[in-house]
Amino acid sequence: MASSNDPSRHLSFYVYTVTFSVENCLFRLPREPFQQESGFFCDKLSSLQGEDGEAEGLSDEKPIRLDGVKKSDFEQLLKVLFHRTLTSSPDLLLSTDQWTSVLKLSTEWDFQRPRQAAVDALRREASAVDRVVLSQRYKVEEFFLPALNELVQRSDLITVEEAVQMGLDIGFKLACVREKVAVRKAKHMGTPVPSKKAASRVQDVDFSDEIRTAFGLPVGPFLGRLDDSF
Repeated sequence: MASSNDPSRHLSFYVYTVTFSVENCLFRLPREPFQQESGFFCDKLSSLQGEDGEAEGLSDEKPIRLDGVKKSDFEQLLKVLFHRTLTSSPDLLLSTDQWTSVLKLSTEWDFQRPRQAAVDALRREASAVDRVVLSQRYKVEEFFLPALNELVQRSDLITVEEAVQMGLDIGFKLACVREKVAVRKAKHMGTPVPSKKAASRVQDVDFSDEIRTAFGLPVGPFLGRLDDSF
């Protein structure tokens, strides 16, 4: 029973911590961001208990083990989570691979603000092919149509490696759109085959409607993931 002389805990500046184990490395961190920003961890921190009844995550001896998570991926998420500015995007210089790690874990664990920061950064920094892949892997719907449009507009052909990376069905449909666009543009320019001049002008045209037709996407913003048949 607490006596009147026992110190009180400050309501704002008393930090509760949680200990995680990732690839046999311990992380002791403030608990609040995990509870407030992640539905996954809010439930996990309120329900986990050890075999002896002691809650996990309160000590180095009983950490919360995040099996299957890479330490390097977790580190990138923590950089965003604990170094954010007052805006939605943190003032951090991370590589495309590092932002992809943030996107991966924030999607898996339902961290909304770190996920949006990663989406904003990857929209600027990731290649069009990477954005197609990310749109499918991590359900970033707003990447898909603009990235495909960029790939139709560019003068360079879609390589075999890029088609494999995006998925052969997506690569094939994209190649069909590019061929139709190039032939139509060449005819309009009065040349029998697509020319460099025609290809350069393609970069200024929006081919969203052609892409929607080829991929069976609804008119307007693409709001769903591609069907497995694509």
